[in-house]
Amino acid sequence: MEIPKLASSLEQIEAFDDVPDDFVLPEGSVKKGEKYFKKYCSQCHSIYPDNRMTRGGQTQLGPTMFNVYGRASGIEEIQQKLATDRVEQVLWLEAALMNYMKNPRVMSAGRVQMNFAGIKDFQTRVDIVHYLKTLDWNNDEIAHPPEKPASFAPLRWMSKS
Repeated sequence: MEIPKLASSLEQIEAFDDVPDDFVLPEGSVKKGEKYFKKYCSQCHSIYPDNRMTRGGQTQLGPTMFNVYGRASGIEEIQQKLATDRVEQVLWLEAALMNYMKNPRVMSAGRVQMNFAGIKDFQTRVDIVHYLKTLDWNNDEIAHPPEKPASFAPLRWMSKS
């Protein structure tokens, strides 16, 4: 097993140079954030409390993004992941989310195994954070989705009659 190379302090500073310690999230668009989330994140991350996947081509590899804002890292289950493949000791607030989306490997010290190089564009990340902040218990449509249909086809057919 190869030990991942940890990023040097200089690499970390350069990776996150657009998010200062006293970062305040600028204005953004929830609607654009939803579009960008679908483009960059929804292949592996659900937006629902039960971590359901609702679109073709999705794989349940990452934790749900439901209620991610303000959550401590490592709380939600991740399918097919070891405890060593996780980000540790992070409280997912604006700055942490912005930094992670820009360069996940630096922030996780090389421990993530996802095919995602990061999002360099600042405003795109801002918009996604604004969208992520809406994925909570106050969003009734997301918090209380319809019951999942049975995965066994005959049960689905029987429920339609």
